[in-house]
Amino acid sequence: MPQDRPPDRQNKQQMIRIESGDGRQFLVYMAAAFMSDLVRNTVEDVGMVDEAIVLPNVRGDVLAKIVEYCTHHKDDARLFSSSVPDLVQDGRVVDAWDKRFMAVDDALMLEILVAADYMSIEPLVELGCTVMAKIIRFMEPEDIRQRYGIEDDFTDEQRSHIEREMAQLR
Repeated sequence: MPQDRPPDRQNKQQMIRIESGDGRQFLVYMAAAFMSDLVRNTVEDVGMVDEAIVLPNVRGDVLAKIVEYCTHHKDDARLFSSSVPDLVQDGRVVDAWDKRFMAVDDALMLEILVAADYMSIEPLVELGCTVMAKIIRFMEPEDIRQRYGIEDDFTDEQRSHIEREMAQLR
């Protein structure tokens, strides 16, 4: 049941429970949990709750990785500036810890990215997109389709049109 106490954003030791769609629960520092706009907005809308905030669209193993990321970065003020994309482009966000964190198989990386987008964790979305862009940057379209199981549904005419446009950009 919601209580009449507002979340104490200054108390970094305050904890909140978050539950994955498959029932795994995580006790998370408020500062880490509030990296997610979805979690923060839920708490702000209904107040502090004794029950876990359930995220039905996120599996437990994926939520575990997201909690790990948010816990590591909970005090990183750089991530809360208005220019997160600039931080990524400057290379300051993709530090050694983040590189190790994102060193997972393709399927898990995509699930982390989708869950981070669902949970509105902009710094993690930016990190995931940056890592994915670096992976596919020099790959041929056919190699990208094969790696990620993407069907090639372009007609010959569409493919020719794209090839002409790409030639103009080079």
